Amino acid sequence: MATIDFEADVLKWREERAERLRTSEKSWLGLAGLFWLKEGNNTFGSDPGCNFVLPPTAPQKAGVFTFKNGLVTIKSDLNVQITCNDGELPRRALRDDQQDEPDYLQLTNLIMVVIKRGNSTLIRLWDIDHPMRKTFSGLNFFPYKPEYRLVAKYSGYAPFKLVKQEDIIGEIHDAKMIGSVNFEWEGKPYSLDAEDGGEGLFIAFKDQTNAKATYAGGRYLLTEKPQDGHVVLDFNKAYNMPCAYTLYATCTLATPENRLSITIEAGEKKYQDHH
Repeated sequence: MATIDFEADVLKWREERAERLRTSEKSWLGLAGLFWLKEGNNTFGSDPGCNFVLPPTAPQKAGVFTFKNGLVTIKSDLNVQITCNDGELPRRALRDDQQDEPDYLQLTNLIMVVIKRGNSTLIRLWDIDHPMRKTFSGLNFFPYKPEYRLVAKYSGYAPFKLVKQEDIIGEIHDAKMIGSVNFEWEGKPYSLDAEDGGEGLFIAFKDQTNAKATYAGGRYLLTEKPQDGHVVLDFNKAYNMPCAYTLYATCTLATPENRLSITIEAGEKKYQDHH
């Protein structure tokens, strides 16, 4: 395949990524709140007296989340219409985002879901009509550079390496690194730990562009599955973690092993200066 085909593939991927951010009702650009559940009852609505204060489109008193023994249930207030996955509210505990089929709750133009991060259980909130989705004008990227498409050696861990990984809200997770990718840049060796990304490898990394040309927290990279002990790292497809777009994301951060001492001038740049 010619270099121009690789470039066309990257440009198509960038367009599709921007389109998802623009059109998805659960876009990172639509996040409107992140609420920590406390044991017991947690009221929610647009009334400032509620535990979780929702945007003005919500009823003043919309309902209550009850958090007990690690489980979350919901009850709506009288005459307040909340659906769960387009159906009635369940009497059972809500399924969180770590389960196969999370329960998505909809109230007017708002969507909510239970999420679990480390020792915390939270409610994530989207606003379908969020102004950031309406005013989105696209993403910023470095020009395509073929030299940043590298073939790396892949070494699997048996069966994985367990590491402590911090997220942006300060929670610590146990992360399973299934292998390392090893590559050379300007004659020097570098290595990155990789997680299982489903159809390939998932890598959270930092480099010397962070907080200058790229998002301060670092970036992510997805690859295809390794073949014959090798994997392609195309840093032209490096992309921002969700925290680059919103204050309400819970991004996992790069481990110390994945902080590169080199400048990766490829992939996605900062979204906005204040992020």
